Amino acid sequence: MKNIKEFSEKEIAIYEGALELVAKYGFHGTSMSLLTKEAKVSTGTVYHYFSSKDDLMKKMYCYYRSKVEAHVSSHLQGEKEYKQRFYSRWMTLYLYYTQHPKVLQFFEQFINSPYNQERSPHHFTGAYFTFLKEGVDKKYLKPAKPEIYEAMYMGSVIMASKINVFGSILLDEGDRELLINKLWYGMADV
Repeated sequence: MKNIKEFSEKEIAIYEGALELVAKYGFHGTSMSLLTKEAKVSTGTVYHYFSSKDDLMKKMYCYYRSKVEAHVSSHLQGEKEYKQRFYSRWMTLYLYYTQHPKVLQFFEQFINSPYNQERSPHHFTGAYFTFLKEGVDKKYLKPAKPEIYEAMYMGSVIMASKINVFGSILLDEGDRELLINKLWYGMADV
């Protein structure tokens, strides 16, 4: 996967256009002809970067996943203590998803679609898995499979984001702190 800065303006326009269309029409309703209009690029340009709609959706998932991970990492500069990084990662991801609900919606659709064919237990390789594995390995977290912690950690941030974005409940700062504290004390080896 390319570094976020290595994408051309046209590739980014295609990803952003596809994100809008998937949010509005879902995967099946997002056609290449609609995409060319939304992204303001030619059909040839789309097929220059992507061999098919399937290829686009898979690369789009990688693009937005990298973008989210880069965003979260940029907000952790200088934080050394594991507990602080635990809290900051959660909050930064929560704020990203609530400020970019179409990305959250796309991820949810993608993960639960045939596009997501990587269902092997060995696919846990992202920044959050690595971070939680570090917590287990360095004994900041209670002994457990990092996959279990990733389900707890990511499940809580995704559900909290969905409640805030798509539900009728606004989680204020106190609610978020309570959630993160419960998560930390359930997982931490204190």
